[in-house]
Amino acid sequence: MERGGSLGGQESLADAFDEISRFTLRNVADRGGIGITAMSALGRLEQDGPVRLTALAAAEEISQPSMTQLVQRLERQQLLTRVDDPEDGRASLIAITDAGRALRAELRRNRHERLAELISTVSEEDQASLALAMHVAQLIVRRLTETASQLPASQQAVTPL
Repeated sequence: MERGGSLGGQESLADAFDEISRFTLRNVADRGGIGITAMSALGRLEQDGPVRLTALAAAEEISQPSMTQLVQRLERQQLLTRVDDPEDGRASLIAITDAGRALRAELRRNRHERLAELISTVSEEDQASLALAMHVAQLIVRRLTETASQLPASQQAVTPL
């Protein structure tokens, strides 16, 4: 088989990814009443550290005015804060707060607990098969994530499922 497999195989993989994403969003994901864009921005700040609002808006692919409103709302909820930019005293950076980190950790624990509950409903044989499949898939998905992060922003657009 040629590298990347047949188009039909790639479509089948894409369908499987879509199904897993929908399953996660509908049955496992708990965003604590916070929208997907807000959770994505919090996650990006937790992973990458403080950034300028314009950079955060670009990374999240939303307009600067929309990001300004989102940041203000998350500041009121004490999930984000503004800090001085060490490179430019006139500018500020957006940073996740301890409360933002705690919320993300709590929601992660909730997701893991919910998923454990769901997994416990299938046979031990299916659990073992799933564990093996996910171990292999996780390694590949990490490589795909790295590849995707290196693509130009125009090729990284996310569409709702």
